[in-house]
Amino acid sequence: MKIASLLASNTEIAYALGLENHIVGVSHECDYPHQVNQKPVLTRSKIDPSKSSREIDQQVKTLLKSALSVYEVDETKLRELKPDVILTQDQCEVCAVSLKDVEEAVNKFICQAKIVSLKPETFDDILKTIEIIGYETKKEKEA
Repeated sequence: MKIASLLASNTEIAYALGLENHIVGVSHECDYPHQVNQKPVLTRSKIDPSKSSREIDQQVKTLLKSALSVYEVDETKLRELKPDVILTQDQCEVCAVSLKDVEEAVNKFICQAKIVSLKPETFDDILKTIEIIGYETKKEKEA
């Protein structure tokens, strides 16, 4: 099974479940555990981080006003890696790549990847997220 994790928390959960050898790509924000830095990066921000807080805020507002995402998926790398499962989120379009962008990237190259989008809002939801990732990756016992 090949897994692409497009959210740092999902990546950390996948590593905790022993899936590190199955992860073929991660988001640009994934930085833990340190081994994740060796994985191909599948997302990037459209925001220039070298700008001031005010300028960054303006960039975000301009993108959102234009109905554009703050992040983008590297469709070429995603196509090359051919993941079976893509772990993502649909909670916040300013926090990570949007579910819509992930779905569009997958549909463009008719990938058979299963998109697992999570939206934890409470502590219990976080625990459920671990169980869902475990179920979707055949690691129910570990979860």
